[in-house]
Amino acid sequence: VAEIFNTVTDERDEVLISLAEREAFFRSLTQSAPIGIVQTDVLGRIEFANPAFEAIVSQPAEDLTYSYLANRVHETDRQEAIAGWRNAIRNQSVFRGRLRLASPAPDQVIWADVMTAAIQTPEKALGTITVVRDISHELEVEEALRTEQQRAETILGVLQEGVLMVDVEGVIRFANDAACRLLGTEGECVLRNFFQLVTIETEDRELTAQEFLSGEDLDSLYVTLRNSLDVPFPIDLTMLHIRQGREDERLVFVLRDDSDRRRQEERLSWEATHDSLTQLLNRRAFNASLVRCLGEAGRQEVRSVLMLIDLDYFKPVNDEGGHLLGDDLLKRLADLFKDSVRQSDTEARLGGDEFGIILPACGIKRAQALAERIRADVEALRIEHDGRSFGVTTSIGLTELTPQDSGPREVMARADEGSYIAKSRGRNTVVVVPSPPAG
Repeated sequence: VAEIFNTVTDERDEVLISLAEREAFFRSLTQSAPIGIVQTDVLGRIEFANPAFEAIVSQPAEDLTYSYLANRVHETDRQEAIAGWRNAIRNQSVFRGRLRLASPAPDQVIWADVMTAAIQTPEKALGTITVVRDISHELEVEEALRTEQQRAETILGVLQEGVLMVDVEGVIRFANDAACRLLGTEGECVLRNFFQLVTIETEDRELTAQEFLSGEDLDSLYVTLRNSLDVPFPIDLTMLHIRQGREDERLVFVLRDDSDRRRQEERLSWEATHDSLTQLLNRRAFNASLVRCLGEAGRQEVRSVLMLIDLDYFKPVNDEGGHLLGDDLLKRLADLFKDSVRQSDTEARLGGDEFGIILPACGIKRAQALAERIRADVEALRIEHDGRSFGVTTSIGLTELTPQDSGPREVMARADEGSYIAKSRGRNTVVVVPSPPAG
């Protein structure tokens, strides 16, 4: 009997030592854990709380021990927590929740992720073990990020520029309203393939998706974007790589509708080469056309002709009828000249009452017939104003362009000589000035 008693005593001592070692290990582990750990009895009274939990609720261990854990939950979430814990004990399950904990500061709430499991023996439940992680700062950061994202999306939403982000497959992950309008999609364009919706072209070729993916960042590349409705847009395109070379790489496109700028450029270019009153070319553009035509003179079987038209008696129209009447007459004459010539011919206003026409591959005989028709049409043109009839006639000089001509000045001088001779012969006349002989 003594031997059996000693054996039982030794086994009991071993069990107690083992339990003490396990408790010491558990205490050591929980004491140094960065998250809160709380042990309760079956009634929910706290038997142990580690320093991390004390820090979360700002309460010392002596105030926590034997108090109800539910009282540490904010009243808003308390019933949910009690029901979850009871269910965990009853069903031997795990309760997970996001709860607000009470704080000593009346205007402060502590948000925590909570996980509770029952402590069980085969015969009965002994209590619960609860793990608590303070997520208040995380939620503040998340809220700040959400606010910043909403602010950014609001700003992007009101931008006139289209802004979109695509992945390496070309799938649109974000796009503002302006981008969707440019792409020609009805409503939302996210999750559609950007490179299948549009084609992007420079002056000489179409850009591929691979060129964007493997190329450098782009800044203010002038392209034409043809959208899903086959509508072309002149675009000032900027593209940036994000996380280049990684699986989660993204391309950010900024699409600025460049129509206004290009229209402005076209307008300025047009104004630099045209007369604003008559809409004809100006002297500078006319001289450039004359230079090109002279360069082709040696390759033409039929020679080109230069026609200079000098108005007769235009000054009295301005003086007696007024400048507005004079301007009206000049515009009508410009229309008359444009209607009289071929589409391949070039008409210009060279000065106040002087006009020029280049007639490529026309020949002097056809040019002379055309000049006579223009002369007669101008003579027949009359404008009624304040009971009076106003009009002008023309003195026209013609000359052929030859390979021997050194430049536009020489040709202009010959045609101008023809106009001068026409005036000296009484005006309202066409004069042909022959080109100098070859050699």
